[in-house]
Amino acid sequence: MHRAFVSALLLIAPAAWAGDFATCILDKAPGVANDTAAQAVYQLCLSENPGGFQAVAQGSGRGLMGYKSGAECTAKKAGDTRSEEAARYVGIACRRLYDESEINRFLDGKP
Repeated sequence: MHRAFVSALLLIAPAAWAGDFATCILDKAPGVANDTAAQAVYQLCLSENPGGFQAVAQGSGRGLMGYKSGAECTAKKAGDTRSEEAARYVGIACRRLYDESEINRFLDGKP
C-alpha cells in the first residue's frame, strides 16, 4: 500500500522534485519586467543548477498534474511577463519540461 502511494505521488508532480534549472526559471522569471532582471534570474538559476537547460531531461515535468504541453505552460507562465528575454526563458523551460522527447514521439508514430 505504501509503495503504491509513493508511486502515485511521483506520477502526479514530477516537476516538484526535479529541482533543476528549468523549474528555477519557472519559479523566478514569470512577471519579470526588464531584460536586466531576466539576465540576473538566468545567472542565479545557472549558479544553483550548473548545466543549464542541457541538464534538464526532455519531458521530465510531464505527469498527471503538470501541463499537457510546453505551449500550455508558456501561455500560462509567460503571459504577464513584460521582458521578452524572460518570456523566452520561460518558453524554453516549459518546452523542455512538458514537451515529449523526440524519441517518444518517434516510438508513438507521431511526426
